[in-house]
Amino acid sequence: MHVLDFILPPRCGGCRKVGAWLCDGCRSRIRRLEEPLCRRCGVELAAARKDCGCRARLRSLTRLRSAVAYEGPIEHAVHRFKYEGWTRLAGPLAQLVAERLVVEGLAARCVVAVPLHADRLRDRGFNQAELLAGELRRRLVIFEPVGKLVRTRPTPPQVGHDRLRRFANVKDAFEWHGPPIGGESILLIDDVATTGATLDACASALRAAGSGPVTGVSVARVNV
Repeated sequence: MHVLDFILPPRCGGCRKVGAWLCDGCRSRIRRLEEPLCRRCGVELAAARKDCGCRARLRSLTRLRSAVAYEGPIEHAVHRFKYEGWTRLAGPLAQLVAERLVVEGLAARCVVAVPLHADRLRDRGFNQAELLAGELRRRLVIFEPVGKLVRTRPTPPQVGHDRLRRFANVKDAFEWHGPPIGGESILLIDDVATTGATLDACASALRAAGSGPVTGVSVARVNV
């Protein structure tokens, strides 16, 4: 148990019940994504087929997978994690991702987080995706490459935009600062995925820097 838990007992990010950062009751109500899933982007499909037409949009990501649906307790937990500073939720949320990766049989040499622009990072005080990445590195014993993925311009929030606007919003908004990645396979982590636009834009920068396959992973997936 963390020493801070004696001073400030854990409170569930889903229901605010004291005792755990994600209580058993909320865990039981989390909905895992159900097959059939698109083999490339991981979205739930009404019927099995090769893909959902995402190949024309997701040009740089090798695959995209999310742990759970963005609804119920997870929606509340992610909101508190991201906007209310409940940073201790990084552990249980990353655990959901790790469990999904094991089920999918996905592995990579390195984990990279979707970056915030410097202005937003200064305002928020932390990058929620980097906290998740740190937890994944610890749980899966994988590494952070030498260098840094950078958001080069402040992009408006993606919420509320249609698919085309989301992709245009983040086009060429990321760069790799550091030595060439040298063909390493990458897990690219974010908290929530909707269209995959942000993850694909990040993957484009990583591939330009010489990475191998880039698999996007998120805690939750929005059903669109």
